[in-house]
Amino acid sequence: MDQNGPRLVSRAQLARYAGVSRAAVTTWQKRHHDFPEPEDTKSELFDLDQVIDWLSSRTIPAKARRPNEPVDATYADRVRATAAADAPGATSAPGHRSPVGTDDVDNAVFRLLADLRGLCAPTESALLIAVLVFLRSSDANQWSLLRERTGHGTVDASVFAADFGEHLPPFVPGALQGLGPDAFTTAVRGVDAIDTHGQERDILLAAFNSALSFLEKNWDPRHSILRTPESVVRTMVDILTPDNPFDSVYDPFCRIGDFLTEAVRVRTETDPARIPRVSGTVPNELVFGIAGMNMLIHGIEAEFGPRPGFPWDRDAAHDTADLVLTNPPFNLSGPSEGSPHESFRYGEPPKENANFRWLQHVIDRLSPNGRAGVVMANGASSSANAKEAAIRANMVEDGAVECLIALPGQLFQHTAIPVTLWILKAPTGGCEEILFIDASRLGRMASRTTRTLQEEDIALIQRAYNGWRDGERDDFGSDASSISHVATIQEIRDKKYSLRPSIYVTGRAPQTSQAEQAEALTSLIQRLDSLEAQIPYIDARTNRVLQEARKWIR
Repeated sequence: MDQNGPRLVSRAQLARYAGVSRAAVTTWQKRHHDFPEPEDTKSELFDLDQVIDWLSSRTIPAKARRPNEPVDATYADRVRATAAADAPGATSAPGHRSPVGTDDVDNAVFRLLADLRGLCAPTESALLIAVLVFLRSSDANQWSLLRERTGHGTVDASVFAADFGEHLPPFVPGALQGLGPDAFTTAVRGVDAIDTHGQERDILLAAFNSALSFLEKNWDPRHSILRTPESVVRTMVDILTPDNPFDSVYDPFCRIGDFLTEAVRVRTETDPARIPRVSGTVPNELVFGIAGMNMLIHGIEAEFGPRPGFPWDRDAAHDTADLVLTNPPFNLSGPSEGSPHESFRYGEPPKENANFRWLQHVIDRLSPNGRAGVVMANGASSSANAKEAAIRANMVEDGAVECLIALPGQLFQHTAIPVTLWILKAPTGGCEEILFIDASRLGRMASRTTRTLQEEDIALIQRAYNGWRDGERDDFGSDASSISHVATIQEIRDKKYSLRPSIYVTGRAPQTSQAEQAEALTSLIQRLDSLEAQIPYIDARTNRVLQEARKWIR
């Protein structure tokens, strides 16, 4: 190893050097007894030379190989090269082009967004770039044809939809309606100018994600949140995947598919030969189309059904999954009528709030050894609603709840409400204990309004969870034990099945934040609006009944 390279590295650094996820490194460590032990056990720092020796026998799978890597390249070769490039004063070797960074791609996309200003609205610009990046990555012949046609200034929204629509999602004609030739000429030239440096798939994927990030910032949250924050996705996937060799993954409200892409990435890194079956449902046509593009640009074949909708609208009760990951809408009312495809095994949830409808649906879809992670608003863990409290108690007593993790507020782009991760499992018929982790004070502000979980925060949560799962509670370490508590079923019964982590970890009574109060008020207003909208129909029906009654009276 070059002396300039760092000798002790964290799990996160090692994952970056190897080009894999942190969960993959954790899996290597857990499944292979000869994996080097940390030199510094408190900070979990590894001797890089020892790890490189261990990786020298691990050939990089063909699907994970980079364009400049030979067929027999090992992870040791990759780590050695990346770590050397990270060393102070390191320069690119002659004849080798340095990898293009995401900053370069972001800058290219932002310049193109600026060029499109005045030609189309911000959301239209971001959507147009995403669609064009997708077309370039998925069909070289169609891209060449489009590039030629726009060069003559003959492509507008209607021509684009008519001549290229069969290669694109159904939402494209409506979403880009009205865009003229100048917008298409500018956008096609800009997307074509993105230099992939021989890394076509990775660079175009980065450009696609960059366009979606801009779209998310300008997105109307009333149409549902477009994405789950990356740090939340990674936290949940890192917790659930290392010791769970799943063959199927499902998201009943998959937005654009962040959980699905991350789960597949982690799974194929640890076992490239076993690609899991991927399925989900998407709420509306626009997001349905974006999710489909996102899956394909990641090289994933996903089953989203023929059209957008909700999971309980489909007869898929027999279709279970080993891993279910989802971030359903917070505290929104459900449909007025139940579905024949739902069992409500723990009780019918209140119509004004669908939180426990989602939780029960997730449990229904688990395979016999399946596990799940659900992002929920904090209120679900301790709500006083009689129906919800009863369902929560039944879920606990049936052994379906494994762990709850309280996360800080301000993680989401359009709401400051704090959330809780529910880690669920296929019911066992009984419960002995539940792990509670209070991570509500972790994370750092990434901007004036949004917070993000750092690498060390995710690692801390994972240590607390893995220590409990592995039966090594004494090895939590003071930092992990300070945010976690294993509660017996009797403790939980004594607290009337409140599952708010703070009351178990710190003994603090649950406090409702201003964001939660605002969210609850918004939910009530939405409910009142819904009821008010029904008044004319109820009045009309009442009048018809009275008219019929008068006929009989006469």
